[in-house]
Amino acid sequence: MYDAAVGVFGVAVTMVFSDRRIGGIDSHAIGLCLLPVLLLVFCACFGIYSRLKMASGRRKALALLGSIVGCCGIAALAGASPRSLLLWSLFAYPLLALPRLLLGIPYSRHKRLNLIAVNHRGPVLVIGGAGYIGSHLVELLLRAGRQVRVLDRLMYGSESLAEFVGDGRFELIAGDATDIAKLTQAMYGASAVVHLAGLVGDPACAVDNNFTRHTNIVATRMAKEVAQSLGVHRFVFASSCSVYGISDTEASETGAVNPVSLYAQTKIDSETELLASGRDEFFVTVLRFATVFGHSRRPRFDLVGNLFTAQAMTDGLITVVGPDQWRPFVHVRDLARAVMLVLNADTTLVQNQIFNVGDKRLNMTILQLAQKIRDVCNRYREVRISVTDNPQDQRNYAVDFRKIHSMLGFEAETMAEAGVEEIAAAFQTGKYGNYREHIYSNVAVTARALDQFQDPAELARLYAPLRGN
Repeated sequence: MYDAAVGVFGVAVTMVFSDRRIGGIDSHAIGLCLLPVLLLVFCACFGIYSRLKMASGRRKALALLGSIVGCCGIAALAGASPRSLLLWSLFAYPLLALPRLLLGIPYSRHKRLNLIAVNHRGPVLVIGGAGYIGSHLVELLLRAGRQVRVLDRLMYGSESLAEFVGDGRFELIAGDATDIAKLTQAMYGASAVVHLAGLVGDPACAVDNNFTRHTNIVATRMAKEVAQSLGVHRFVFASSCSVYGISDTEASETGAVNPVSLYAQTKIDSETELLASGRDEFFVTVLRFATVFGHSRRPRFDLVGNLFTAQAMTDGLITVVGPDQWRPFVHVRDLARAVMLVLNADTTLVQNQIFNVGDKRLNMTILQLAQKIRDVCNRYREVRISVTDNPQDQRNYAVDFRKIHSMLGFEAETMAEAGVEEIAAAFQTGKYGNYREHIYSNVAVTARALDQFQDPAELARLYAPLRGN
């Protein structure tokens, strides 16, 4: 539309100038009138709107020069005078090329120029917004006055978002993040993307390797490509401290990763995909979440802290496997707060940054966590701890959280005891029911989703649009 407007305006200026300054409008004005249409045709042929859409400003400027030359050649054959064509070219080309060149200037050096092209008013798209963390983030975004759009396949239902449905600033799109049509619909006009979707946890990811890579890696790559294509500049990705695997020291963002599970490897692969985008105006931030716990609108009891609390309140017995293994923990509300801090931060501060999200005070062994949970739940009933020293899960790591504290001022607000108390009180009032039900487990729901994924009709629906391109 912009290019067409420049072409039409250029023709009008050329005609007026010719009439007033040169001695009359070109007798073959039909040749000039063809220029706007020819401009769009040549731009399309040179790939301005397709293969060169992500190219540098210089490449686009060269392609536009070729389009201008082609337009003038055809218009000259239609009878337009060289003098009029030269005038149109001198007017149109700078207006076409200059915006592309300006947008190609590194953001870090010319921030104000690039801010013109960044959409700050559109909704924040939360991919996976109906999930354990996502529903808390949606609440905080709406409370902050932001518009929110959620894309979620609703494997666990939509109850977690029910209270937001009546809010005019909230929009829910039910669909898979690897469905290109749904993803494009959700991404259009967004000011930022928070990617929380995917299979979470080692057991769920071990159900089927292909499904895990599809859900965790392919979805991330598609989200990145669509975001860049539609001009969404801020992208926050939820990774995991599981990437550290086994570490004898507190793991930091600059240290080596040591994945010991497919889940951790998919997170590393997704991080690499996002951070290698190489575009200065695409602001990617990776958040490596500590092991999360706490009550949510979409409860989970396949997380060690929540599981121990459920065992304590239901069975009176906490079963600890691998008591000396270290883990970092963080409350689900604090993770949502961390995402908000990134979205509100200056882009130059968080661009291409990795942050461990947690708090040093919540680094502890599995046994220490169990003991804290026992102490809280003993207020409701007698609780014992059973210990086994032969874990299948070999992960053992504590994490350094100084970077997010020093750069963004983040620290946890909810300690382990307070988070456990919330869950214990909910069990006491009968809010959860049987914690062993499938709806509370990522593994069980993943198995059902896998059956749908392996259906040939579903695969054709998801991938047919990609084959067509």
